[in-house]
Amino acid sequence: MHIENLLNIIDGTSINEAKVEKIESATIYPSKVELGDLYFAYEKENIQKAVDNGAYAVVYEGEDPEITDREIAYIKVNSIKEATIKFLRYVLIQKESQIYHFQDIEYSLIKQISYTRSTLFTLLPDNWQKSFELILNSDYEIFITTNAVDAKNLSPTFKTLKEKTDGYIVTDTLLRSTIRVENFVYQNIELSPLFFENLTKVIYFCKANDIPYEINRVKYTKEFLPYYIESDLTPVNKGTTEKVLIFTKSTKTIDRAIQYLRHQGKWIKNIALTPPKTKLENLDKPKWYHTVEEAREVLKNEHFHYAFCYEIKPKDIFVDKEEKSTLFN
Repeated sequence: MHIENLLNIIDGTSINEAKVEKIESATIYPSKVELGDLYFAYEKENIQKAVDNGAYAVVYEGEDPEITDREIAYIKVNSIKEATIKFLRYVLIQKESQIYHFQDIEYSLIKQISYTRSTLFTLLPDNWQKSFELILNSDYEIFITTNAVDAKNLSPTFKTLKEKTDGYIVTDTLLRSTIRVENFVYQNIELSPLFFENLTKVIYFCKANDIPYEINRVKYTKEFLPYYIESDLTPVNKGTTEKVLIFTKSTKTIDRAIQYLRHQGKWIKNIALTPPKTKLENLDKPKWYHTVEEAREVLKNEHFHYAFCYEIKPKDIFVDKEEKSTLFN
C-alpha cells in the first residue's frame, strides 16, 4: 500500500518528508515488525523498537515522537484506535470478507458443531489486538464476533443470524431436548429448549456456507452450565438428588428458564443468586450475595430444585471439592 493511500484511509498526517513510498504489511506488536511494515503505536515507547526492526511507517496519536529515521513515515492521527479500525475496514473490503455478529450462545454452538476447521470462517477473540492480527494476516471470508461494537466498527453492514433451518422440538425438559431437524431426530441431546432457535440459525448458517456440522456434538456451555448437587454442594450424577445448579452470565436466560419451569409445575422451587441490585423480570426476590462465601451459604441452607447462579463460577462454589462432572456424564 502506498503511503499516500494510507494517509487517506486512516485520515492521518505525515509529520516528515519520508523517502519510503509504500508499506508491505502492518502490525500493532513491535516484536512482529518486519522490514517494510507499518506499525500502529499503541505504546509510543515501543516506536524505536519497531523502527529498529525495519518499520517503514509509524502511526501514533498525541505528542510527536523523536524522529530517529527520517527516511520512514511518521504519521499522526487523532485516535490510534480509530485509525486501526479504518485500516481494518479497508482490508476487509479488499478481501471481500464479511463480519457476522453472533450471540454468545450461537458463538458457542458453532464452535461445537462445526467439526472440521473451515478455511471459510473464523471466530474473532475478545482481545482487540489479536483480532487485528487475525483479520490482517488471514484469508478467511467470514469473521465472527460476539462484540456488537466491534462488529459495527469493522463493518457498518455487519450481518446477524436471521434465517432458520426447518425443525421442531419433539420432547424437552429444561436441561435436555429431543429434536427433529430436516427429517432427522436427535434424541436427548444436551441442549436446553431455550436455545433451540439459536441452534437452527447456526445450522442454517453452516448449510448456507458449506460448513460441515454434527448436531450430536452439542454440549452444555458457559451460557448454561448445569450441575446436580448434594446439600453440601458436592456435584453428583443425575438420579441421586433433585437439586440442580445452573451457571449463567445472562439474566435474560434466568428469566426465560424460570418462565419455562413455571409452565412445568407450580411445585418447582426456583431461586437465583445474583450480585446486589440485580433485577429479574420473572423473580421478585433473587438472593443477593456480596461474596462467594455468602452465595455458598445460601445454596447450603435454602430449599430449591433449581438454583440459577449469575456471575459465579463453578470453581467458586465447588471449592475444595472434586468437580466430578456436569449432568449425565
